Amino acid sequence: MNRYEEAFKMAKARRESALIPFAVAGDPGPDAFLDVIKAYVDGGADVLEIGYPFSDPVADGPVNQRASQRAIKAGLNHSLFFSLVKEIRSFTDIPIGLLTYANTINHLGAEAFCKKAERAGIDSILTADMPPEESIDLDTQMRKHGIGRVYIVSELTPDDRMRYIGNRVDSFVYVVSRPGVTGADAALSSSVKTTLTRLKRVTDKPAAVGFGIATPKHVREVTGAGAQGVIVGSALVNMIEDAVNKGKSPARALKKRVSELKAATRHA
Repeated sequence: MNRYEEAFKMAKARRESALIPFAVAGDPGPDAFLDVIKAYVDGGADVLEIGYPFSDPVADGPVNQRASQRAIKAGLNHSLFFSLVKEIRSFTDIPIGLLTYANTINHLGAEAFCKKAERAGIDSILTADMPPEESIDLDTQMRKHGIGRVYIVSELTPDDRMRYIGNRVDSFVYVVSRPGVTGADAALSSSVKTTLTRLKRVTDKPAAVGFGIATPKHVREVTGAGAQGVIVGSALVNMIEDAVNKGKSPARALKKRVSELKAATRHA
């Protein structure tokens, strides 16, 4: 049983959905980033999603774009990135998913990147700008090195393509709550439950919902809609940015917030 299977199995046994908080690697600096991840783990995260900072993150909104800029300015590169992941592995065994872009992988080459990812302890890779049809070489290397594949579906994805994606995913299906880029929303899209219902008709792979989820209320709504996982990103990254702007550490506030979000994953 891989780490994802274990995480989703344990969450189900507790009558919960898995909480998946997101952070950009190296934001706001290498040491502070590790403090952020420790706060997530201590707050009750079931899975971690880590973004590789990129100069042109087309799937990300302004909050995550600025986080990428901070991380790049702080010196994040391939060597430091994999070193940070290894450090995370020294204090937690929960799954680590990587959210990245094609250029980042192509810079090293799929084989070299996946080999380093395996050695560091990464469990899955989602390449935001690389659909399954363009991921043949990367998929081959991910399978070779035991790294799970994650792909995206949305309310606009036809049923036959949902089935196609479900057949190629071996970690979870990333369900975007609404079209567009990442960013916290005031209200959750009404289409989430319908999208999850459609997805479950064509695949039994776990579904984790992200984009726009910012509050415990959102988490309860997504959990109630049938999601096995809930991804919270920009709302937490925004807390990191606020703390940086005030010259404070975000760790304590993040631990508290993640704990609140985790409590909201419990099934009614």
